[in-house]
Amino acid sequence: MTSFSTLLSSLIEQKNIQIAPLTQYCGLDRSTMYKYLNGKRCPPKLEQLERIADYMRLSPTEHEELVTAWKIVQMGEENYYIRRNVEDFILNFPDVSKIDQFVLSSFKTESAQIGESGCQALDSQAAVNHAVSRIILSEAEKDNGQLALLLQPDNDYLFHFLTGLGESECTLKIEHILCLNNSIQLDKSNRSLNLLYLQALLPLYIRAMNYKVYYYYDNVESHFSSFNGLSCMILTSEAAVACTSDYSSGILYFQPETVRLLWELFRDYKEKCSLLFQPVSSVTDELDLLQTLGQNPEINYVIQPEPCLIPFITPDLVENYVYPDLPDRDALIQMLNAYVASQKREVLSSRFLLYHTLEGIRSFLTTGKITEIPEGLCPPFSSEDRKLLVSRMLENPANNYLLLRGPLQYLPHNFHLFVSPSGGYLLFTNRLNKTVYLPFEEPGLLAAFLDYLNHLDVNYRYSHEQMQRLIRELDA
Repeated sequence: MTSFSTLLSSLIEQKNIQIAPLTQYCGLDRSTMYKYLNGKRCPPKLEQLERIADYMRLSPTEHEELVTAWKIVQMGEENYYIRRNVEDFILNFPDVSKIDQFVLSSFKTESAQIGESGCQALDSQAAVNHAVSRIILSEAEKDNGQLALLLQPDNDYLFHFLTGLGESECTLKIEHILCLNNSIQLDKSNRSLNLLYLQALLPLYIRAMNYKVYYYYDNVESHFSSFNGLSCMILTSEAAVACTSDYSSGILYFQPETVRLLWELFRDYKEKCSLLFQPVSSVTDELDLLQTLGQNPEINYVIQPEPCLIPFITPDLVENYVYPDLPDRDALIQMLNAYVASQKREVLSSRFLLYHTLEGIRSFLTTGKITEIPEGLCPPFSSEDRKLLVSRMLENPANNYLLLRGPLQYLPHNFHLFVSPSGGYLLFTNRLNKTVYLPFEEPGLLAAFLDYLNHLDVNYRYSHEQMQRLIRELDA
């Protein structure tokens, strides 16, 4: 028996369904249906399962449970939950316009009162939170403030607090060491901790904080759920909080010798870790990065709201749109033309699949902005040229531009992902309206995104003919 066959048998029994009329309605023979009920076989296609569910008149909850059980049998339980975790990550990608603001004024009265000596016991999570907010706010007032974190990004209070600092033009330098799971194993709630941690980190980049993350591998659950003492640290130049991994208790230190020792430990640990992201900060660096990606001979994926229109830009458009007063304009035009040429050669090939949404096309037709062009290089395209680029995309003979439907048709407008077997990047706009590239090579994250896109549900995309019709109607 499988979870699917057990659930199907239970629903048939609960609803007093007769097998003969059910099989007749579904166009099946009785022996096939009994194989489904005994766990020897499974409906090969979702359409057949939907036919069975339709006859049984399932509630929305029952229908979802049955489809989930069927998908688990089809994919395997581990694959199903990993792919669902990736989809949840995509659909809940932090939107710069929707990150809650955090009010800091209630803490400022105590932020400078760090002059005590010795140490202080913190016997509750509230006491830990209060001490952490005090030392961070005191450090944030300095011109060269620095903050070190040795902990998992699972403290909602701390990370919400840090994103709030991004609203106040904070220049605090933040370095963070975290542990990534050394396997694809999910936790007891079938969640991928690595994806959850990645999602928790992104708001600090979106808030344009001076933030770097370093990682090492271990078994997260055994390492942070066992008797590990004061395994987490929050360090500033004058104070330190060492606390348990659940942040329920800790010690606040003020002695300079103790703080200095903890900083030495942190720097020693950092030397043994790898940088999770390598943010790109200049126009030339962005163009150099973009030309190196997509060279993998295997499949490459792009998934984002708007279509990738770079391959359809011609040299005359580059010449017309690059700002005339830019320093080294001729060199930038040459670099941009080389980038466009390489994208045309690589992207318009069978090795690339590019997923986009109808809402993304609507946004481009409204704004004229192409996210892949570095910020500050050129103004938005004119209304006429927007339509020109979209029409060139529709005439693309490669047919490798795919329009998303289902839940993915509502991609967060700030989400842009490129992924290939050799690397990838996340691209988004930060609080200062600047485009941010976060290239990553961590193999576990790459494998999860690749697996999801390699097995993307066919029901999540329109046919090529449907895409042509929908976009032409939008552009009319």
